[in-house]
Amino acid sequence: MPADFSNSGFFYNRVALIGTGMIGGSIGIALRERRLVKEVTGFDRDRSSLEEALRKGAVDSTAKSPAGAVRGANLVILAVPVSRTVELLKEIVPFAGEGTVITDAGSTKSRIMTETEDFVPSSVYFIGGHPMAGSEESGIGGADPGMLENAIYVLTPGPECPAGVVEKLEQMIRETGAQPLILDPEVHDRVVASVSHLPQVVSAALVRSVAGAENMELVRTLAAGGFRDSTRIALSDPALWRDICLSNRGALDKALSTFRESIDTIQAYLAENDEEAIEEFFRQARDYRRSIPHRGRGILPELYDIIVLIRDTPGAIGHLAGLLGDVGINIDAIEILHVRELAGGSIRLGFRDAEQQQQALELLHKEGYSAHSK
Repeated sequence: MPADFSNSGFFYNRVALIGTGMIGGSIGIALRERRLVKEVTGFDRDRSSLEEALRKGAVDSTAKSPAGAVRGANLVILAVPVSRTVELLKEIVPFAGEGTVITDAGSTKSRIMTETEDFVPSSVYFIGGHPMAGSEESGIGGADPGMLENAIYVLTPGPECPAGVVEKLEQMIRETGAQPLILDPEVHDRVVASVSHLPQVVSAALVRSVAGAENMELVRTLAAGGFRDSTRIALSDPALWRDICLSNRGALDKALSTFRESIDTIQAYLAENDEEAIEEFFRQARDYRRSIPHRGRGILPELYDIIVLIRDTPGAIGHLAGLLGDVGINIDAIEILHVRELAGGSIRLGFRDAEQQQQALELLHKEGYSAHSK
């Protein structure tokens, strides 16, 4: 265990988890399953969610109020909508003991970090947090500690926060399987506006653009493959994304303007019937997309990839994973690249080192799979 664990063998003896939805629940389960903390006390305004969190093992016990959860806690995790974070912080700070660490799980950071400077006392340490994980599901039913595996977990500590306090939280996050990354709040918000918030808006806009189309039954039939892949995130919680967009509206507005320029550009090429420009438009996009690693350089090691063709049959992916698992080959990442209805498609498997990549490739060829390294 890391050297700065507490004497009891845990990073924190008591954690208050306020908000037991998908993200909060996933964090709670990860902390308890890996025995990183001694006790997790939960609170949620939705009593049914809180009770389900207790059944799923996200919390050890429940509190009747945020104050009740926070009293005596060494670490407080606020997994609530960004629109409620500051209000909730004001409510709980009076009940936080000296040296208590408070962090949140919101998708935007600048406003929260600025406003907390006005009322969080120096004896309490607030560290902004953003686990960049999730799915189109919502609520405790979608909680899964595996969601944190290899996910970037951004932390935005204030300038006065002691390095040791930040390092301890970093270490605990790393033990959940996530990868902590320290960022300036404004830098964080600008980047996520482009790579997270803009895609959500574009996905929703794409769905809306066909929602009133003629021949809707035919549209539903033909809307396979690329359309479904591009619009999967449009299934996410609308209220959650309302709050995120409003809390980061300045950076999102700039990202939308840049996106609009790209749309205007391709529309102009079409009007001019400019074949070369249209092809170049797609070539530049393809080349840049290829340059984006499956895992980030620096903070995350590169993966060694294999592309495998599989049939569209029940349990096909499970069978593939089982073949590799049976001989001790661990898949670090899996991604569905292309699917053809009733025919199958291709998936990408990522491995931690070249040796496992080669072992997997040899085994798959032996089993009759069409596979190649990438």
